[in-house]
Amino acid sequence: MTHSPFALPSRRGAAPFGRVPLLLLAALAACGDGGGGGGSGAAGGGGGGEGGGGGGGPVIEEPNRFRLRIDDAEVPSVVLELDKEKALQVFGEDGAKQITILDVDTTGLLQSALDQIQNACGDQWKNDSPSPGHDCALTPLGQSFGAEWRTSPEFALVRLLSMTPANADVTGTSLEGLQQIFEENPGTFAFDFADVLADSITLDLAVQPDPAAVRTNRTAPFVPIPKLILALQQQLLGTHPAIADPDGVRMPVSLYEALFDLQPLSEKLGPSGAHPGVLMPDDGTFTTKSDVLLPDFKMRVVAESGLRRVTGIDLSKGGGDMFLRDGDAPLRFDFTDPEKLQISGIAPTPTIDMRIALRELPTKVEACTEAVAPACKENRPDMPVGTSTVWSTPPFMMEHIVGKAAYLTYGERVPFTGCYFRLSGTCRVGVTIGQAGDPRGWTAFTDLVSDQPPPIPPSQFFWELLTEVGQVAIHDPTGDGMPEIPEGAAQPVFALHDVGIGLTGEQILADLRPTLQSQAKKIADIILGRYWVNNDALDFYYGRAAPDGAPTLFFVAEDDLRPSDQSSDAPRAYTYEKPGFFTSRDLDEASKVSKKELEGVADTAHEKYRLPPGDTTLYMQDDEGAVYEVRFHVPDGDDPVQITADVERL
Repeated sequence: MTHSPFALPSRRGAAPFGRVPLLLLAALAACGDGGGGGGSGAAGGGGGGEGGGGGGGPVIEEPNRFRLRIDDAEVPSVVLELDKEKALQVFGEDGAKQITILDVDTTGLLQSALDQIQNACGDQWKNDSPSPGHDCALTPLGQSFGAEWRTSPEFALVRLLSMTPANADVTGTSLEGLQQIFEENPGTFAFDFADVLADSITLDLAVQPDPAAVRTNRTAPFVPIPKLILALQQQLLGTHPAIADPDGVRMPVSLYEALFDLQPLSEKLGPSGAHPGVLMPDDGTFTTKSDVLLPDFKMRVVAESGLRRVTGIDLSKGGGDMFLRDGDAPLRFDFTDPEKLQISGIAPTPTIDMRIALRELPTKVEACTEAVAPACKENRPDMPVGTSTVWSTPPFMMEHIVGKAAYLTYGERVPFTGCYFRLSGTCRVGVTIGQAGDPRGWTAFTDLVSDQPPPIPPSQFFWELLTEVGQVAIHDPTGDGMPEIPEGAAQPVFALHDVGIGLTGEQILADLRPTLQSQAKKIADIILGRYWVNNDALDFYYGRAAPDGAPTLFFVAEDDLRPSDQSSDAPRAYTYEKPGFFTSRDLDEASKVSKKELEGVADTAHEKYRLPPGDTTLYMQDDEGAVYEVRFHVPDGDDPVQITADVERL
């Protein structure tokens, strides 16, 4: 019986049986099947020959005689020394895609990306000044917006993310009229428009403070980055088919993706069905890449074998050997042991180059106001009103994301009353949020000073008001009231470089150990799960049920995986009609001498029989229905590790 030269390690110590490292089969299992050990010679017709079966099959001393031996040598540990190339060879492309090597918390990744975007045109927007001082020539990302950056969708989003009460330009929005009241009557008010906005976004403020009070929120963005991160996680990442976490917080990275510097993420997280994608697929102008695994990456893994080699006989073909699995995996890993998993070549502070894209709806989303329907006071993400309000739009579109970020920020804002001009005991200019029995966030404005009052926003939720401001800003980046970008055309794409993934190399290594340990069985199956392809299709074998157990004859059971003659896609079907050992050639049940239960033996799956010293003749049937006579000779002694078997087909 012949074998591929790449075989599992022999447990035999004698020269004719040889010893081949288990790692060789691991490499074979990753790179392709090696056949399945067909074998030569039917019982009674020779076959095999001395040394035949490079894996160390039993020696045939006469045309139908086979020598079966138990090898008690300890199976050595399996040591895998891997770099990027060898890791791909051992695990294979499909296997590497199944192994999670990182479970990235997207919070840090998004924080790094949004910091770049928010400050792409400088950080002067942080000053308490009506002008944000944007200059996109100041940063490489800003320069990528082009010479006409002032009218680009990318700058429009930068403007939105860096909009504060101090620099807010609400031209063209429903707040424009309220802003005019303050700007056209500069000597009338002790407050300015920025104060009104600053008070409105101060979450724990119940009444507007004294005019002389310092309002630190004048320079705070309307949409805080932490809340925008949550919105992106929930609405964009959590809804992508490739991200299993519905909250979008955890993003698994496969070994395959890490070996290829995360470049495959551009396709994995690209457009999918109706989802516009998280990343833009790579093209000739941009390549997604990361330095998380450096070129000198090395991984050393030590595993213990979960396979046990036995010798036996395929009644129709001759002697051979096969590997049985002890436990639930062919290899046993302990990735938590520093001696059994050693990794080098992980970047100290890994980064990634990636392109993020956002998509908007083709038409403007109108706010749900009291003028539209009283039911708008119930308009919330989990209970949208109508079919055209912000919560009725696809969750991954830009309008919904901005609205959700504002909702997450101001949804629990305390009730607020702000009066900015009072005359004769009456508030002439003011704003209330969540007052007079209204739900939290419901905002109402007052203007009783103008002879012909400019339009002020109708009553609505504060986050819907900010969503409307955002929609105007994204189409009118210059803020001149003349939108430069048509509805539906604001599709910003940010080519980001050196974005921190939010983990250090030490954190990655610490997280890697439990991450791999939780997949230990899967990894073992990927490497050696198809060990049975190189087995011989034995009908019975000689071995021990436990390391110190007595030598026993075992008839194969259904869990003893053997290769099929038809295909290597699945193990051989178990088709035995009468498994076991009999003393009568008609296989009468009364002559059955084997049992599934033997005293002191935990195994109950196999038909088993302990041969006595001397000569014993037994009968058995193979999985093709043929009956055979097998004459065994067992030498005297307490622990006969080698016996002979003469096989004859009846």
